Amino acid sequence: MLATMNGLADLFLRAKHWQLFLLLFVFPILVELAATGYMPTTLRSWRDLGPGGLVCLGLMWIAMLCLIAWLWAMGSFLNSIQKLGVRMNLSFFRVALVFVPVYLAVFCPVVLIAEPPSQIIAPLHLFATFCIFYAFYFVARSLVTANKGRQVPFGDYAKPLILLLLFPIGVWSIQPRINQLWARKSNGE
Repeated sequence: MLATMNGLADLFLRAKHWQLFLLLFVFPILVELAATGYMPTTLRSWRDLGPGGLVCLGLMWIAMLCLIAWLWAMGSFLNSIQKLGVRMNLSFFRVALVFVPVYLAVFCPVVLIAEPPSQIIAPLHLFATFCIFYAFYFVARSLVTANKGRQVPFGDYAKPLILLLLFPIGVWSIQPRINQLWARKSNGE
């Protein structure tokens, strides 16, 4: 299993920016456009989705997992090439990335089957939002820290953070930097 995870991480770390753009942006947009014809305008239960709607939801789930896997690969790799004294805590980063898909896997069926009270959903939804923002922050800060070899202030990693948050645009400048660091580490080992 670990070899498969490393192989998947290697795939994301070696991928070109245009490949990730197709996988993480174009593919989900095409699925969304295709889904508009199959998704009902109102949902009263999960049965209203129909087979086409379920297929589209499944494809969107795969697209979301690809984004999570890309962030996981970048964050783990960048953390591994930093000096020990400047590394960030990898544990919460991993928990944050696991929480988001688990929350969505539980949230979607619960909302479609029953109306849960907002006192439960709102904090969980806010925490899921925080988790995804934390993942982008972790990757951006780790990228700059790996390049500079020291702790960096917010001003140094603000641009990569904004680019990651606007990832359809940011992937064009972030991924080539990841490719360079990956090539440097691969040639050094």
